[in-house]
Formats: sequence, C-alpha cells, structure tokens
Amino acid sequence: MPKPYLQLLKECVIELGKNSLLHLEGHLNTGLKGSHKELVTLVDRQNEHIAAQRIHESYPHHKIMGEESYSGDAFEQDDFVWVIDPIDGTTNYVHQKQSFAISIALYRDGQGLCGAVYDPVKEELFWAEKGSGAYLNNQRLWIHTESAELSRSLIATYIRYDQEEKELGLDRFVYQIANDSRGIRMTGCGSLELAYVACGRFDAYFSSYQKPWDFAAGKLLIEESGGTVTCLNGEPVKVYLPGTSILAAGKDLHQEILGISKAVLYS
Repeated sequence: MPKPYLQLLKECVIELGKNSLLHLEGHLNTGLKGSHKELVTLVDRQNEHIAAQRIHESYPHHKIMGEESYSGDAFEQDDFVWVIDPIDGTTNYVHQKQSFAISIALYRDGQGLCGAVYDPVKEELFWAEKGSGAYLNNQRLWIHTESAELSRSLIATYIRYDQEEKELGLDRFVYQIANDSRGIRMTGCGSLELAYVACGRFDAYFSSYQKPWDFAAGKLLIEESGGTVTCLNGEPVKVYLPGTSILAAGKDLHQEILGISKAVLYS
C-alpha cells in the first residue's frame, strides 16, 4: 500500500489532537446528540472538517465516514473510505480533560489498510498498516496470543446499561467475566481501550454495540499485533454497518471469552 496514505493519516490525527488540546481549557460549546449521554463539542465538528479537508485535498475521490457527518450512505466495493472519530471519548474530553483520542482509519472493500489512534495528552501515537504491523510511536506491538488466561487477565469494556443490553442478558455475561478475570475497567474511550489491548495494558475488550468510527483503527491495531477481533457471537466484524458488537483479544483468550459469550448470550 502506498506510504503517503499512512503519512497523511498520522499527520491528521496529530493535527486534530493539537487542536483538541488548544481548546481544552476554554469554553467548549457543548451540545447533545440524541440523549443526555451523547455529547458533542464545536471541536468535534472542527476536527472532522479539518480531517476531511486534508484528505480531499490529497485524494478528492476518496469517501469520508465521519462520526459528525455520516448520513448512512452506502459505499462501493472499490471505494477508499476514511473512517474518522474526531474526538473519541468526548464526555471524558469535556469532564476529565483526559482519556480521549483521535481515531482515523482507511478502509477499502471493508478491509483496513492503515489506522491510527492518538492520545494528545500523553503524546502516544498508536498506528498500524496492513501487513506491516502495529506500533506505539516507533515500538512494535505484539499481543501474547498463547499464554493469556481469563483468570490472569484485565478486561476493558463499554456498557450502555440500556434495554437492549438487558434483553440480551449482558449483565450475566459481565458478571461472569468480572468474576472469572482479574477485573473489568471502563474508561469511556473505545479506540484507546482497543489500542491498550494491542500494547498489553488490557488483555481483552468487549462491547455489545460500537459504531465504525469507535473501532475502525483499533481493529487494525489488534489484528496487526497478532490478536483477533470478532462480534460477540463470533461472526466477522463488518465495518460499514451502523453498529456492531466487538470482542478483541489475543487468540486463545478470545476463544475463552467467546465460549462464555456463546453460552451466556447466544445459547
């Protein structure tokens, strides 16, 4: 794959990260999307506009799938699609001033070509290129795919606590995972949590529902570091769907958690 795609992607996430920090201590002009739990700031919209403009200047025929602008358009098989989360963890950005990230990935035919997750507070750039590995800044990342067991693992998740999850029985699944593992953590930034699985700070990540911009870059990070990403029922993750469940871990741990998921959620 041509390196200019990856270079542009890295430049974009860093530029958006700097813009996010620039506005962090000022008035963020915060609004709501859909419910009181879904925050959006003017910076989210600015960031997405900046990224889309940069991409279209270099690749005018490429498509954009951005959190703040995507309206459900379908993509053709040969389309290059940039999947953008201009600030993942906006609630953290507003309330905590940390634990947020910029996430951008480039896909074609539903397959990730390159992706990056950037934490501007820590200046940590997680990036991956298909077939060339995953990295934290310049350090190669590898998941220990064979040695991890659930009983020795720390798990990350995102839980919505809504009726759909209740009907699915997710509470029973979470209870079992929490008891069988060393614990569950929820930081509220899915792209960073996936990046942390890739670098070993977490051993697995799961969620009953994530949107493409939440996981597009993180999925590639996991796969290029030797891990596995599927839906909670074991089916392949389809990036262009409105939303999907996610289970990401090293191969053996993924199979262990998947067995519990199938027994508890899909039996």
